[in-house]
Amino acid sequence: MNRPAATELDAVAGRVAAVRQRIAAAAERAGRDPDRVTLVAVAKLQPPEAARAAVAAGVPDLGENYAQELAAKAAEVQGARWHFIGRLQRNKARQLVELGALVHSLDSLAGARALGARAVEAGTVAGALIQVELERRAAAHGVPAAELEEFVAACRQVEGLRLHGLMLMPPPADSAELTRPLFRRLAELARPFGGDLKELSMGMTADYEVAVEEGATMVRVGTAIFGPRPVKKRTGTGAGAA
Repeated sequence: MNRPAATELDAVAGRVAAVRQRIAAAAERAGRDPDRVTLVAVAKLQPPEAARAAVAAGVPDLGENYAQELAAKAAEVQGARWHFIGRLQRNKARQLVELGALVHSLDSLAGARALGARAVEAGTVAGALIQVELERRAAAHGVPAAELEEFVAACRQVEGLRLHGLMLMPPPADSAELTRPLFRRLAELARPFGGDLKELSMGMTADYEVAVEEGATMVRVGTAIFGPRPVKKRTGTGAGAA
């Protein structure tokens, strides 16, 4: 197995340290414990060497948008905990369950049943967060806030599936402060469910500090750790992105 070059290790380690410092400062401002925030390094389109560098820098939680890319990296990167943050496709459920990936993007009962069925077959339990949509957008995916309670109740009836929390993918904004009300709203939506939905996956490179201030327990950071993302080659797979 190829090891990441020393320069790459140093670069990623330095960025990870900077991100962790910012997370700690944001948590302190909010009176929170920074250890309660899981840093997920989003390795989408990055080479396996970069993912290994993140693990070596103390970030074992790696996020991917494409199931096939996640599977390929899982075969090459040891010591990682995998998070799937792309659009969930039912025909990829078995692959995600077998790899033990925590799915952040559950947005349909059909997807919940697919994950549960594959988990039962494998003798395990699939973990997922519900992607919530707070603004009606044509190209957006997620469970509308008004339907969340009913959706949670339905998912709880699915054998082989365990809900861990909620996820938000806000629209692009010119300022991180513009996303603050959305992060705050997601935290409010989770509150009535108590500890059953304790994880809040929200915040990316542009706004993770604000997300931490508003209660994020998982932040999904890519560019701030790995640098600019490579351009995806068109493969015709039709895989969704987040």
